Amino acid sequence: MDLRGFVQSLARDILGDQKMSEEDFEEIYSMIEDRVDNEPPPRFAFIGETGVGKSSTLNALFNAGLDVSHIEACTQMVQGVEVSFNEVEGVNGALVAYDMPGLGESQLKQKEHIALYEQVLKDVDVALWILDAQNRAIASVQQYLETELRAIHPRLLEQMVIALNKVELVYPGETAWHPLANLPSEEQEKNIKGRIRDVKRKIREVLPNWQGKIIGYSANKRYNLPHLFDAMMDAVPNKRRWVVASRKALADFLELVDPQLLPPEKRRQRANHQQPQPSKMSDIVANMSPEEFAKFGGDKEAFLAWVKQQEL
Repeated sequence: MDLRGFVQSLARDILGDQKMSEEDFEEIYSMIEDRVDNEPPPRFAFIGETGVGKSSTLNALFNAGLDVSHIEACTQMVQGVEVSFNEVEGVNGALVAYDMPGLGESQLKQKEHIALYEQVLKDVDVALWILDAQNRAIASVQQYLETELRAIHPRLLEQMVIALNKVELVYPGETAWHPLANLPSEEQEKNIKGRIRDVKRKIREVLPNWQGKIIGYSANKRYNLPHLFDAMMDAVPNKRRWVVASRKALADFLELVDPQLLPPEKRRQRANHQQPQPSKMSDIVANMSPEEFAKFGGDKEAFLAWVKQQEL
């Protein structure tokens, strides 16, 4: 839905059966359009310890093209990425994502990095703390949250999104991942949910008022990225929520799913190298119960029949 369509829908919801003249609508729409064009875009900070996949996550979400190093920390300064969508592109772009340097790299860099965090976090709408899903030891994360970051922006932390990356490596490991449908195995799914519960409990030990979401995903596998993006947008403070209403659009991230498991339209789009339009395919597949997946995972024809039955 474009901005005009969004405003028209909002007007219908507010006015109900009452009518608004075209002149009045155009005047209101012009005011809103001007406000959107000049309002700073939603700003997101990707934060966390070094090596957890902040840059990889940003690349996976937005094709940002940031350098990713598996040997040493490579983000030594704040990198702001302006991301534009086709929906509403004001003069300031659609949104801005900051790839923050990793904490805990070394004592020498720590003060410098905390200073950068203080500079950026005071002006962002949402913070995403990226965690490695395999790592159960998060005492250092608790310390950062309880001391340095709470002192910088306590309200930001109350709605902070916890992004649990690399879920494909959760026990029993990547070999258990279902490659065709790009989904965790039943055992993995159970363990991922257990990790989410454990992290939630530990975050609330140091941030009792935290009301944010935890999303398990994989930047490498492009798994659950739409849910992560939704959680980011939903965490924008209420007074800025209207800014994201017409920007909340993202692709399916189904490129790693076997094409034979996709509906015909999706297969044609992929064959023509077209950008897929948002659909509910990713949501339905990602939220299939283990029992459903066990039923269809080994029977491609049954799975395709199920997809057709879902009217995808």
